[in-house]
Amino acid sequence: MKRVLCLIILSFIAIGFISCSKPLSEEERVKSVIEDFAASARDKDIKRFLSHVSKSFSNGDGVDYNGVKGILLAQFLRAEKVSVVVRDVKVEVKGETALADVKAILISGREVKTIGGTLPDDAAGYRFSIIFKKEDNEWKAVTAKWDNVGATALF
Repeated sequence: MKRVLCLIILSFIAIGFISCSKPLSEEERVKSVIEDFAASARDKDIKRFLSHVSKSFSNGDGVDYNGVKGILLAQFLRAEKVSVVVRDVKVEVKGETALADVKAILISGREVKTIGGTLPDDAAGYRFSIIFKKEDNEWKAVTAKWDNVGATALF
């Protein structure tokens, strides 16, 4: 009985914190999607990753929604562990569209949580430019381009 009462009280406290917290800005919401991209890649969770990609995704180089799925599948099957360290995120929101410039380091084969645990030879550095659009009040990536700039460029 005490345990149930304690859980109820904790639930009310949590609800109070949530209701008092300031809602995220649109920029913060886009940054949250980018962080979830990284977390879902670390977890090798293709479904969660793709939940942030529009079904109409196309990058102009022939990569569509299914192409993104294929890239993820190939990467996840190749490496035992996948680590992603997001170094820098800049977001600009204009209405229902957002542009995010992201610098990230991808490490395959071992788990790394901070840049300090990474050697330049173990990693690949990427610069992503992602355009998001709102779909059903959720930010979804509709196009992206990425360049391998080398990990040393991002240290």
